[in-house]
Amino acid sequence: MSTENKTLLHCESLCFGYEGKSLAAPCSFDLRAGRIFALMGENGCGKSTLLKTLAGFIPSLGGVVTLGETPLKDWSARERAKKIALVRMSLIAPDRMTVREFVSLGRSPYSGFFDDRTAEDEKIVDESMSLLDVKSFADRPVVELSDGERSRVYLAEAVAQQVQILLLDEPNAFLDIPRSHALFRLLRKLAQIRKIGIVVSTHSVEYAGKYCDRIMVIRNGNVQVAPAREARAQGLLDWTVPEA
Repeated sequence: MSTENKTLLHCESLCFGYEGKSLAAPCSFDLRAGRIFALMGENGCGKSTLLKTLAGFIPSLGGVVTLGETPLKDWSARERAKKIALVRMSLIAPDRMTVREFVSLGRSPYSGFFDDRTAEDEKIVDESMSLLDVKSFADRPVVELSDGERSRVYLAEAVAQQVQILLLDEPNAFLDIPRSHALFRLLRKLAQIRKIGIVVSTHSVEYAGKYCDRIMVIRNGNVQVAPAREARAQGLLDWTVPEA
């Protein structure tokens, strides 16, 4: 199988939720290398919960999530962090930490408890900052950055982890239209260059249709997935049209 078509994450009859209460019927889908999923649905439908489940932060209520050829639950937290990153743009910016210091956190799963980073780690940090175009302000405090700059820094930290899967929770929630388009173009570039799989939660039908390969919708207790170009015809986006 080519790298482009490699299945990175496989979900079979997955149930997700909290405290034994499932938020949707069992769902099955594959996330492949180089592909972007748009995760959509109304507020409170379970998008963030699904992302946390796929990241291994909370256990599934049923079914199986397979990372590579191994059930997600069997991965240690450290080894899982080398494969999957959940990026939340609403994360409070760390006080007094520079861009370089923050991006360097992405090497933590590799450098060990005592932060014994090597020249190779530093090289990867530099490459990640260059790819996300944040190197020019590497010494600035993260807390002083604009929303657009900070979003790129958060992505650079995840890229420095050298993960195969990026899970993004509403990355353009605080961005204007031009910066939102720039962010999604960047995600498209990352998926193609790094051959990673991306799941991005968004409320924008426009961005989902323009930049994503597949659209996944959580609606009325069900999870539906379709190619982005077919999602509207299949009725996945009917809920986005205001009633007359």
